[in-house]
Amino acid sequence: MADNTVVVGTTRTQGRFLAEARERLLVVDSTDGRGGRGQAWLAGELLLAALGACATSSVTHFAREEGIALDDVEATASYTRHPTDPTAYEEVLLEVTTWDVTQEQAELLVRLYTENCPVYGTTSRGGKVRLVVRAQAGRRTDDR
Repeated sequence: MADNTVVVGTTRTQGRFLAEARERLLVVDSTDGRGGRGQAWLAGELLLAALGACATSSVTHFAREEGIALDDVEATASYTRHPTDPTAYEEVLLEVTTWDVTQEQAELLVRLYTENCPVYGTTSRGGKVRLVVRAQAGRRTDDR
């Protein structure tokens, strides 16, 4: 599996899925309304986590690169469901809080993040998604 690929498949538990990237595993659940158990991450939460992880990772990286003595950084991400379109979020809010730097330094670090993070860039600009559908004959052979 390529480093930029995540495979998500069903398990033998209704509403539970297993995601794999770089031989690392993550359990994902459906929402309660779709048979999930509410014990694992939901898909929308993973999207928010990707935005927040890229923000905190980038801000700390650029602070080191710019010689800014950043004490800490936290990203809080949330979404608002679109009121009439079940396939869309009306808004995704990303709040980045820094400690022990000036407002100007914080804005510089966040600007460097938004200029360099493909997760932010793709999400904020509504990047293209190409969908391919494949129907396989027979049963799956692994024991998920």
